Amino acid sequence: MLSGPLPHDICASGLLQIFGVGNNSFSGPVPKSLKNCSSLLRLRLDSNQLIGNISNAFGIYPELNYINLSDNKLYGEVSSNWGLCPNLASLDMSNNNLSGKIATEIGGATKLIRLYLTSNHLVGKIPKSFGRLESLTYLHLDGNKLSGTIPSEIGNLYNLEEVNLAKNSLTGPISGELGECLRLRSLSLSSNEFEGVIPVEISKLEKLETLDLSDNSLFGELPPQFGASRFYKR
Repeated sequence: MLSGPLPHDICASGLLQIFGVGNNSFSGPVPKSLKNCSSLLRLRLDSNQLIGNISNAFGIYPELNYINLSDNKLYGEVSSNWGLCPNLASLDMSNNNLSGKIATEIGGATKLIRLYLTSNHLVGKIPKSFGRLESLTYLHLDGNKLSGTIPSEIGNLYNLEEVNLAKNSLTGPISGELGECLRLRSLSLSSNEFEGVIPVEISKLEKLETLDLSDNSLFGELPPQFGASRFYKR
């Protein structure tokens, strides 16, 4: 297993396209040369021991398709620069110490398919600009401190298959617009502060395999339209 700091000049040539060092024991900050490495297509730094503030550690990448920074010790905010990466399809910053609000500019990354921000300390509301992410298939924001309601704009995301918003402080009624995401297979809203009844629109999700609404303040019954499907409700 590789260890030690990553070379600060790893992209000194300006030609680096693919860099992957996941599942090692590298420590120290993200290399400074990566910020202006506009040639990047794919970057994996996941599952190391990297530290430092990443708010300004990354720039704008015209070709970047995939980046994984998960399972490190990074802190700071989710930079608005990610919304200016026109080809970004997968962004994973799960299991770090990120804080602050999710930048509304993320909605500009309209080719995003996967957005994973699980297990950080993010606060504020889910941006309404997420409604622009029409390619989004996997949305995982669980294990943060997000508040407010689920924006109705989420109903515009017809390609969604997985949504995990569990273990936050989300409030209000569950948005009926989720029933417009007809490809949803998994929906987890557990351990929040949702209240009211379960919207009947959710029963339109014929491909739904997992529904977890436990540990909320919901009342009433599952809409009869659910039939014999297996779901979770406390």
